[in-house]
Amino acid sequence: MTMNRQARENDRPRYAAWRMLCAGSAIAAAVSISSVAAAQEAGDGGEGDAIVVSGYRYLSEDTSGTTGLPVPLEKVPQSISLISEDFLDATDAKSLGDVAQYTPGAVFDGNPGGTASIVKLRGFAAGNAIDGLNVGVLDYEPDFATLERLEIVKGPTSVVYGAANPGGIINQVTKGASANTPSHIELLGGSWDRWRIEGQVAGSLNASGTVNVIGIAVHEEGDSFMQRVDSTKTVLYAGIDAELSPGLKAYIHGGYERYRRTSFDGIPTLPDGSAAPVGRSFFIGSGDFDLVTPVARVNGGLDWEASSALSVSLKLNYLRSNTTGESGFGFDLQPNGDFFIAINNITKSVTQAFSAGLSTVYKFDDLGLADSFVTVAANYQNYDTKQAGTIPDTPAGDVANIFDGVDAIEALFNTRTYPGIFDYSLNRRLRYFTLSTQANIKVAGPLTLLGGLSWAKPDVSKQSDADPWQDFSGDSQTSLRLAATLEPVDGLNFYASYSESFQPQLFIDAVGDVLPPLTGEQYEVGFKYVSSDRRLLLTGALFDVRQANQARYDQTIDLIDRYAPVGKVRHRGFELQAVGEIAKGWQVNAGLAVLDPTIREDDDPAVIGKTLTFLPKSTASIYTSYEFGGGAFVGGGVRYVGSVKTDIDRATRDLPSYTLVDASAGYDFGRFRAQVNVKNLFDKHYFVNNYQTLFYGNVVGEPRSVTVSLRANF
Repeated sequence: MTMNRQARENDRPRYAAWRMLCAGSAIAAAVSISSVAAAQEAGDGGEGDAIVVSGYRYLSEDTSGTTGLPVPLEKVPQSISLISEDFLDATDAKSLGDVAQYTPGAVFDGNPGGTASIVKLRGFAAGNAIDGLNVGVLDYEPDFATLERLEIVKGPTSVVYGAANPGGIINQVTKGASANTPSHIELLGGSWDRWRIEGQVAGSLNASGTVNVIGIAVHEEGDSFMQRVDSTKTVLYAGIDAELSPGLKAYIHGGYERYRRTSFDGIPTLPDGSAAPVGRSFFIGSGDFDLVTPVARVNGGLDWEASSALSVSLKLNYLRSNTTGESGFGFDLQPNGDFFIAINNITKSVTQAFSAGLSTVYKFDDLGLADSFVTVAANYQNYDTKQAGTIPDTPAGDVANIFDGVDAIEALFNTRTYPGIFDYSLNRRLRYFTLSTQANIKVAGPLTLLGGLSWAKPDVSKQSDADPWQDFSGDSQTSLRLAATLEPVDGLNFYASYSESFQPQLFIDAVGDVLPPLTGEQYEVGFKYVSSDRRLLLTGALFDVRQANQARYDQTIDLIDRYAPVGKVRHRGFELQAVGEIAKGWQVNAGLAVLDPTIREDDDPAVIGKTLTFLPKSTASIYTSYEFGGGAFVGGGVRYVGSVKTDIDRATRDLPSYTLVDASAGYDFGRFRAQVNVKNLFDKHYFVNNYQTLFYGNVVGEPRSVTVSLRANF
């Protein structure tokens, strides 16, 4: 496989934080349930006010960069979940997979090679954006210290982005600086010798506070509950935000991140899908096999309020990552314990993305049409992947036995020799230009109508080894968006919408061709209610998504996974969410989602009407916290993921459902905050699948872990 592989280490949980405390070391804080920076609450709670409820900032954020609609969150006719920096800290979330398990409609779909979490929205792979611009597939996990929030938009967004998956998109809003941005230092220690130090410095460069800068540095290291596995991460980030003149703002944010982790990608299952009879710390691979990923990214923008009616925005993004190293893995486990081993020496796995967007909004308030506007936007994206490597020879043989133990299996991997059996290379390129427009008209009292249209021209090509480039571009595509919103009383909105999606694919089939583009459509009805003080948001949505050409794993040829398109699939379901403060000091984020994914059309008539594999039909979560007087607080969460079907005809066992319980407690004292977080409190044993196939097996979920932290703000 050209995708990288990995997981984590160590048989016995070792609580490094407690040893550090006993030694008198200062442990600092990575987690805070509320913004320790001076929280301010708006006086009247009107639209556009800066609402910072003690605990989580949810309801005042501007999502126009993602939706293309300059309207409050509760009036966007689409399901959106905001994940604030406060919530990320409160739950000690380390990855997008952690976030997905606390977001209704989102599913954590594994971490192939340990490079980045795969998240699905409404059963389809989520797109990724940075500050409102599409960046394609990420090969790394963003460090949340560099982000202000995540915006998870569910459903097609092709009218905004041109090319987008029908499930939705995850937008990373990068951290900027203002005159009130705090500085802090924090240290964290936890299970399996995990430790982390993070520092943030922010300030103004001029007396008027119109030019502000921020700098962030992070270093984290840790072992794992898995034998042999460890990791390190270093992050450097800086940004400047300036008001150049009244109505004209600019920003530049950028950074460098470097990730190193031991290669591990799971334990093969038995032919019937049963887990291998080994402990959850069992390791397949070599402790000497490391994958290293440096990431460089920069993004910037200009926002100009030309008048009370006209605004213009220009944004640019550039991102480059490259993973190198050796990746060992096993597959095809037999009842006698035999399984095959393979090694992929990745000499290059480059992802490079450049995107640019220009958009304008013209409001019709001065013409007597309050809350009405039209938008026009142009977007360009260039997304390239370049993969190359060597498959080394293993003189000791390519078959191991799982009952021989970790040391014997590792010794087989370490017999590798170079130059190897063969070299491979695969380059893929996706470029497209999109023009779009949306009109939002408040036609009469409580009724608002929305219409949008986009046109996109893709350029898709592929090159294997020394072969010439092949073109798979296809025709241009138009996408439609229609919606109606009814607000019978202030704060309560009902909506109905229809939207289309279009997404070129870079998956390769068995003969080496690129799969045809994804096309889809969605029907959705829902409601949103925001309380008069804007402290609580309730949302619900019913959806019906239909998509053609969804990729499904077919086979592996020369360590490159090959896929086949499913004719047409239909995902129906509903989502409910409650977010905010339900009483003074009592915060909640609760969600429920039910999904029914079925195959509607396919070349194989035997699969029509069958439920799609590797998708849980139900997920649910709740995270809640309470702050007592005097600075003490407690919090806890529950994450439930339903069972997962692993074969259309149930020839293999389902992955069982699981429920994870998390807990936290802490205390504020002056500028400091101390906190303890426990994840998977009851040490639930569960599995996650990485590749939508049991061919490579499953990854064991992380057992109980503890972190202790202290933060100092200044």
